[in-house]
Amino acid sequence: MGRYQGRNYWIELMMAFFVTTSIICVLEAIMGMLFAPDVQLSYKAFFVPPVFGAGSVLLGLVNYSRKELTIRQVLCRRAVHLVLVEGMVFGANFAVGAVFSRIESVALAISIAVVFILVYGVLYLNDSWHAKQFNRELRRFQGCLQKAQ
Repeated sequence: MGRYQGRNYWIELMMAFFVTTSIICVLEAIMGMLFAPDVQLSYKAFFVPPVFGAGSVLLGLVNYSRKELTIRQVLCRRAVHLVLVEGMVFGANFAVGAVFSRIESVALAISIAVVFILVYGVLYLNDSWHAKQFNRELRRFQGCLQKAQ
């Protein structure tokens, strides 16, 4: 998430929440099919992706800054964010008594990192699309102004 203020910042947080939740749903299905294909989940399982999505977005507040950050500062904050998300997921699983084998733990850690990268990728593509739209409108507006002169 870039430098947003006010309403735009909250819109970006909501976008991050929905993208994160969607990708977590897909990840859960894939991980479940690979490591526990016999397990049938209850309807309570539908609450897990939004809870982790909300937690990830809240932990993402570590990226917030009132001033423009350097690339190094952004990458450092994103690394801290990833470590916090990994800790949240593993901590929550530990708290409910989930036990993972070594391979499952590694797969989960890698999957969390992949989700993290995909979320930021989708947000980047969305921001890029909006920037292109804005620039296109700006060029159109400037063209109208030049014709009027």
